[in-house]
Amino acid sequence: MSKNITIMAVEILLITAGIVFVSATSALFESQTLSPMSYFKQVGEVISDLLSPADLVYINPISDIERRLFPILLLAFWSSARIFFLSFILALVSSIILLIFYFSFGKIFKRTIKLISFFFGSLPDIFIIVLTQLTIVWFFKKTGILLIDLASVGENQVILLPAITLSVLPAFFFFSNMIQFLREEEGKPYVELARSKGLSRFIILFIHMMRNVLISLTYHGKQIAWMMISNLLILENLFNVFGVTSFLFTYNTPSIFAMASILLFLPLYLLLKILQLVIQRKTGKEMSL
Repeated sequence: MSKNITIMAVEILLITAGIVFVSATSALFESQTLSPMSYFKQVGEVISDLLSPADLVYINPISDIERRLFPILLLAFWSSARIFFLSFILALVSSIILLIFYFSFGKIFKRTIKLISFFFGSLPDIFIIVLTQLTIVWFFKKTGILLIDLASVGENQVILLPAITLSVLPAFFFFSNMIQFLREEEGKPYVELARSKGLSRFIILFIHMMRNVLISLTYHGKQIAWMMISNLLILENLFNVFGVTSFLFTYNTPSIFAMASILLFLPLYLLLKILQLVIQRKTGKEMSL
């Protein structure tokens, strides 16, 4: 356990150092010439600012008023976190529901679901976002019913629609991988043993096989997280959501960029590591997320 904590501490330091060095790259070139001295001076300033986060400020580009970075950055982070985790839950639940339908109906229905999954999986992220907005606008024009708010206005932050939109690609990613993993599990001895005992197909699927499938999915944790974060940046801009990614690119001074990036990436890193430790305890297998 202490070994794992030591490794996590070292990795956190390396992640933080990487963010600091990246955030200072704007000072690497001064007057279109390479300037290492200017770069390392900026690195020192970023480190100094991170050591006293309560003193960090940002300037509103509209009012030109200087304000403290906290707690406004925490509010932005809270908006992004709600969208991210709600979309993750929606994606996981939707993929399981699709999986139930997939194993409940015949070959034609299976082919249809696979075709839809492939179609949405190959669409560009921004196309799905715009398509969702246009569909809601079209429905509103036809019926006069606004299903859900399309964008944030002032303090009224839109959470549900961005979360639904963000969940589309991960849902089909989960679904396609679940089918692949279930096929790999079908020939294993414990499945054959469960069948020989007369257990129904759904009990075998959702009691015995699904646990191993969900564990297999966690191996793609980084890939899923990066997919959702990259889409989150587009979402927050198109839906006018005041989140940490939109804040990061609006007020992109080196110190603010570093602080916002740390606030964005470290919680995800800790979540992945917790999942890794839980799975290692449950399965007894070494894994890395």
